[in-house]
Amino acid sequence: MKRTSILIFAILVSMLSIISVSAQPGSEPAKPKADDAKKESPVGVKWEVMIAAPGQDYAGILKIERSGDKLTGSVTTELGEAPLSGIKVDGDSFTSIISVSAQGQSFEGTMSGKVKDGKITGELILSGLGSIPYTGGKSRQ
Repeated sequence: MKRTSILIFAILVSMLSIISVSAQPGSEPAKPKADDAKKESPVGVKWEVMIAAPGQDYAGILKIERSGDKLTGSVTTELGEAPLSGIKVDGDSFTSIISVSAQGQSFEGTMSGKVKDGKITGELILSGLGSIPYTGGKSRQ
């Protein structure tokens, strides 16, 4: 009986020591910064975008979706669908490779964007055409 009491007492002292140490200042888990909580990801959202191409603006839909651990995406305009590949997302920004077919020609390049306050802005850089900016917001569809 005396051994059992000593064992229970030792367990209680150990538990109190653990609780006391974990309650010390500075031992709390790091809280996310306020800026991190406000960041929006471009993933999983359909974006209505306006692409300011040379000589004409094109309305379109930008989609970036996660399927397991893989990201897929595309930009669809009146000219057709341009697939995105090699998509990399870092918080509220993304970069990708884009393949555009327009008026019988194919253009390869990059597309990047950043989300802020529910809006997306970015650029397409296409070989032979240079930098083409776009802006947009979340799709209502």
